[in-house]
Amino acid sequence: MNDMDEASDSLTSESLVPIPQPPAPLFRRVLVGIVVGLVVGLGVMILLALVPRGNVSPRLTPELFREAQARWKQEQPRDYDIEIQVRGNQPAIYRVEVRGGEAQRALRNGKPLTQRRTFSTWSVPGMFATMSRDVDALERRAAGQGDMFTPDLHLRATFDPRYGYPARYRRLQYQSSLEMEWEVTKFDVLDQQRTEK
Repeated sequence: MNDMDEASDSLTSESLVPIPQPPAPLFRRVLVGIVVGLVVGLGVMILLALVPRGNVSPRLTPELFREAQARWKQEQPRDYDIEIQVRGNQPAIYRVEVRGGEAQRALRNGKPLTQRRTFSTWSVPGMFATMSRDVDALERRAAGQGDMFTPDLHLRATFDPRYGYPARYRRLQYQSSLEMEWEVTKFDVLDQQRTEK
């Protein structure tokens, strides 16, 4: 028997061990997992932002906003009570009493607000002022004039067909995924006289 035969006899199936393949580096597997997780998470966030929940409100445009604001200026009652349910990071129910066109009293979750300057925040003019800042940010971004401090917003709104007040408003800020929504749950007109504008 020659040396070749001795070598082949000594190589039995028990002595043949497959050469293990080195596993993918841990770093690469972790990186792929992170990237896949980020892509899936971003996709879910975008889907949640764009798919309206509950009562569907149209996308807010500057034109829609200005039309509603003009209707309010023309039709606004001087005396009204309004109740707004706010959802988001600081959920609350606000109730504001407006007399003679001025906010006279405001409650948050049934407790009176104590600083008079805050009374008008949840009056209709106060809500329009809040929305105006957001619409301004939309317009600046659309014109390419936004900077790093200009929020990237997705806005939806429904306005009352008679008076023009913002009956429902939804604001999503993409960079931070902050979402805020309000809905007017009561609007009681106490005086049918309108302001002359």
